[in-house]
Amino acid sequence: MRKVLTRGDVGLLVILVIATLTAVPAMNIAAGYSDGTAIISSPSGTTTVDLDEPATYVIEGRTGVVTFRVSDEGLRCIDSDCADHICVRTGLVSVGHPVVCAPQGVTAMLSAGRSGDVDAVSR
Repeated sequence: MRKVLTRGDVGLLVILVIATLTAVPAMNIAAGYSDGTAIISSPSGTTTVDLDEPATYVIEGRTGVVTFRVSDEGLRCIDSDCADHICVRTGLVSVGHPVVCAPQGVTAMLSAGRSGDVDAVSR
């Protein structure tokens, strides 16, 4: 009878499992942190929202409105006048992961870092 996994296969699997287990926490750390604000952009302009005060924001889109809820958990889209509601199904967002309602032209993203900090220098 033939072996299904060889010694090399098992070694490779162990290395892959270790790499995966160390990569997930590293990605969470690299994702950054929020400075307590969110930026909501729409065809009518940009709004900066303070995450410390729970509130509901209704943003005008191209053909309707998109509603966002800010709480101590963070930012989420709770309703939209679009047909597919992908933005609503996105759920609670974290730094680096925007909520996009493409039909309405509205995006929302948590602001990373402190305002005024230089994040890159180019020559």
